[in-house]
Amino acid sequence: MKPRKQLFWEDVAEGQELPTSYTMPITWTKIAHTVSGTRDFNPQHHDPDYCREMGYDGVFVMLNFYQALLGRLVSDWIGEEGFLSKLHLEMRKMNMLYDTMTMKGKVTRKYVQGAEHLVDLDVWIENEKQGVTTPATCTVILPVKG
Repeated sequence: MKPRKQLFWEDVAEGQELPTSYTMPITWTKIAHTVSGTRDFNPQHHDPDYCREMGYDGVFVMLNFYQALLGRLVSDWIGEEGFLSKLHLEMRKMNMLYDTMTMKGKVTRKYVQGAEHLVDLDVWIENEKQGVTTPATCTVILPVKG
């Protein structure tokens, strides 16, 4: 595995889009991974009959997986010396079986607070049917060039 390039605070600009965007198709295999990995065995995350009975269109992805996807997006961007200090997300629409989720982000603010060099981001998950399903904000602490 190729080591990630370290991102430094000086290399970030407000308005910059994250180059680490990625997509993930939601297949039955991915549903099995998310359910077993998070141990969230609620039937809306794996049982299509239950979902139909409850009025859902089908099986949908759980909140814990959204946190992991956005955490990966940000951590892939900031490198090993960066630190994700805050993440707030809102699950506004569902990502369903057979959707393709895309994780993206954009720098909204760059500033210094005390000794910390901080960057605020808007990050989100979107799919091809509904657009943005899961808007989020986060703050990262980045190293400075020494």
